[in-house]
Amino acid sequence: MLRSSRWLLIAVTLGLGLAITAGLMAFDRFARASLEREALLEQQDRAEQLAGQLQSRLETAGQVTRTVATLAAPLRERSAVETLIQGTLASTSPESIYGIGVWFSPYALEPGLRRVGVYAHRKLDDPRHIVLTYEWSTPAYDYHHRPWYQQGLQAKGTPLLTEPYFDVDLVYSTLSMAFGGVEGAPRGVVTVDVVLPQLVALVARANTAPHETFYVVTRSGRLLAHPREAELVTWTRARNGAGTPAVQELSVADLRAYEQAHRLGEKLHTQKAQVDGAGWTVHVSTDRDWLFADSRRLHVTLQAVGATLWVALLAGLVAGMRTLRVRALSRTLAEHEREREALERSERMLREVLETSLDGVAAVDAEGRLVTWNTRAEHMFGWRREDILGRPAVDLLCRPEDRVERNHQLQHIITRGCPLIPACRLEALAVRRDGTVFPVEASLSAVTTDGAHRVYAFVSDITGRRRAEEERQRLLAQLRRRSAELRAIIDHMVEGVFVADPNGRLSFVNQAGQRMCEANLPAAAAVEGGTGHDGSLRTMDDVPLERDALPLFRALRGEVVLDCDVRAVNPGGERVLRMNAAPIRDEEGRVAAAVVVLHDISETVEFDRLKDEFVRMAAHELKTPVTVMKSFAQLALKTDAGRDTALGRLLEGIDRGANRIDLVVRTLLDVSQLHLRRMQLEKASLELKSLVEDTARRMAELHPRHPIHVRADEEIAVWGDAARLEQVLVALLDNAARYSPAAAPVEVTVATEGDSARVSIRDEGIGIAADKQARLFNRFYRPHAGTVHDRGGLGVGLYIAREIVQQHGGQLTLESQEGEGTTVIIRLPLHPARDGTDVAPVTLEQDGASA
Repeated sequence: MLRSSRWLLIAVTLGLGLAITAGLMAFDRFARASLEREALLEQQDRAEQLAGQLQSRLETAGQVTRTVATLAAPLRERSAVETLIQGTLASTSPESIYGIGVWFSPYALEPGLRRVGVYAHRKLDDPRHIVLTYEWSTPAYDYHHRPWYQQGLQAKGTPLLTEPYFDVDLVYSTLSMAFGGVEGAPRGVVTVDVVLPQLVALVARANTAPHETFYVVTRSGRLLAHPREAELVTWTRARNGAGTPAVQELSVADLRAYEQAHRLGEKLHTQKAQVDGAGWTVHVSTDRDWLFADSRRLHVTLQAVGATLWVALLAGLVAGMRTLRVRALSRTLAEHEREREALERSERMLREVLETSLDGVAAVDAEGRLVTWNTRAEHMFGWRREDILGRPAVDLLCRPEDRVERNHQLQHIITRGCPLIPACRLEALAVRRDGTVFPVEASLSAVTTDGAHRVYAFVSDITGRRRAEEERQRLLAQLRRRSAELRAIIDHMVEGVFVADPNGRLSFVNQAGQRMCEANLPAAAAVEGGTGHDGSLRTMDDVPLERDALPLFRALRGEVVLDCDVRAVNPGGERVLRMNAAPIRDEEGRVAAAVVVLHDISETVEFDRLKDEFVRMAAHELKTPVTVMKSFAQLALKTDAGRDTALGRLLEGIDRGANRIDLVVRTLLDVSQLHLRRMQLEKASLELKSLVEDTARRMAELHPRHPIHVRADEEIAVWGDAARLEQVLVALLDNAARYSPAAAPVEVTVATEGDSARVSIRDEGIGIAADKQARLFNRFYRPHAGTVHDRGGLGVGLYIAREIVQQHGGQLTLESQEGEGTTVIIRLPLHPARDGTDVAPVTLEQDGASA
């Protein structure tokens, strides 16, 4: 292990050193290349700056040349030409321009003269004095054949700079450019003599550093300026053996020969920059050691860094080898210490486990005497550790009748020859110190340590478990008994009970449901919509019932369906079935099944039909005799017999009774007509505010102790039967007054609400209990029947009122709090005012047709 660690350390150190060295070398190459590129760019930039300065100075002279050429082109008189060149020369700097000449082509200015060359120049001793001369306009000079003239004729757009001229006291170059006449043919050449010493001075000012040299080379390769001018001229004279008056007469070849002779070519790095428009080249030669000094310093620094890193790595390797040796020794000592601590920890954990175990733990030696007894065993048997250790376990913990058998089992375990005997588990009865007998479960295991046999027993008090088992058996028996009772109840129900799984398949049907199926009732089809569901299932309004609308499938979707009546047609006739359905959910709240309770209410429906028919017929039969009795009573009251006090009172009683019977008969006829949808409405446009106010005024006269307040802002037009709507208002206001205490007001509000008219009737009466409000609109239901608040009546007032309002296309709702009062709200659709009288009798019949 130690050797492998050493080799690994050596390999890692060498790998790290090589990686760092490679990285430093790559960085050195990259950084040096970057620094050298930057130095070369800076050198090139310095050359281009000097070239730009020279070009700027020459550009001024070029602009003068172009200006004179442009102005001289149209001139036809010598005096004008003289004035032009003298004025232009006077406006220029003496340090830049020496002279200006305009040289005409043969006979271009004066027809009789072949050569006309006007030249103006400055005096050398007085530059402000300008001299005008024609001394070169002679046949002897014949400027038309001079190179500068011929070159000028070719330079039509840009002035051409000639090679330098060396006069006795002046060095200059000439800018020449052709100028043309009106016809476009050249008329001559304009020349501007540029003074070179000022440009040479620019080059001299650039040569300020001893390690870098700037010089200019003309188009033909002649030197224009060089900082080692004197030394170069002297060396050239010595080599050529002839006199050389100035550095401008030396060529680049002479300079390269000088550099080679003095071994300067290897030490210098040269770059060039062109002077645009002049044909000159600016050369910059820089000492390589100075130019690339930063690159060399970086290279030396990186070499030093690499050497330092290798020294550090080798030192770290030596220290690491020693550290590995020390760590190996420390690891060995630490392993021994951990083994000792683990052994002690195992012993402590074993003791803690025995002490904190939920089971009682006891151990006996080969003689059956107790040698281990934990705290749980103390609580379980009542024996303290110091009182029981060393004593026979069987004699103290087992019943007398079991001791012989237990001693035999213990000796059998102890005397087995194997060092580890498989554990055995048994249930038995044990004895506490106080003599109490209780059930225990014991797990016995034999262990041999250092040649000594011991048997460990892990004992659990199972009194609670046995009680729980007995309770479980008792609850199981109770559950079975309750299940049998529930099954008996369901099987003896009159209603059929059907249970279906989530797929809609029936999984349970009680005996009543089975009898319905056996009696050819469409029970199964009505529940699950299976075989036989061919459109024969319809709602009470004779609308075909789709399969998904059946109560079973609604319950499987999580709905609770109450009192769903269905008409079922089968070969045996038509039956009416009432179904209630609810989902059965599992522990997670998901629908696992659905139950449907089905009751055949055909007889009940038929009984209701007969009852309604009886009511209608009875009312119709009573109507004629009541009318006759009422008429006779009223006629008798108008005769002499009616004036008799006693007989008159009897006749008045008969009249009141006849009126009462007539009201009951008309009410029953209304109930019958509404139920059979045969009530005839005489609808017309009416003003709801006037109708409410008139009705409230008459009802206030009938109930003088109950003030009726009407609040209405404006007239509201509705389309309806005024008599029937008045009947609704009378019934509602009568209820509000009769069920309110004396002097309690009744508030009536008439207003518009959206596209509806709203009539609100609020009282402060006794109110209606919440559990009775669901049946308020049922026929013949009286919520206060049999109470101290019973005011009599048939219990059809609210039913009639709601049916009439609904047949007007409106709604009637009721809100009530017991002991606080009731609010009834009527909503009727608005109707726009019409011209004339609109009357439309409507009869609502049972089949839905209107007459």
